[in-house]
Amino acid sequence: MVPFLVYWGSILINIAWIILSAGFSVWYLANKENGNLWAFALFNVLAVIYLGIIYAIYNTWNFDVKLYSSLFIGIIVILLALTVLQAILGREPKVATAS
Repeated sequence: MVPFLVYWGSILINIAWIILSAGFSVWYLANKENGNLWAFALFNVLAVIYLGIIYAIYNTWNFDVKLYSSLFIGIIVILLALTVLQAILGREPKVATAS
């Protein structure tokens, strides 16, 4: 029962994180606070590492849990794409120095 809860909890928490991260990214972009997107990109990378570890554990050992590998890989791809977007859009424009 515990492996089942960990597996589906990991999936649901990361889906909620994708929604939250994308929502706050849009909000920060609308408020011209692009520098805050770097934090979300970092947290997305941590979420990808966590999902990779869970994916490796569940594929290595048999926990009698039906694995949905395409769902896991899809979430990882979405998180990586969101990370790249946040890293690109999180750049602050350079301030022109007075000469």
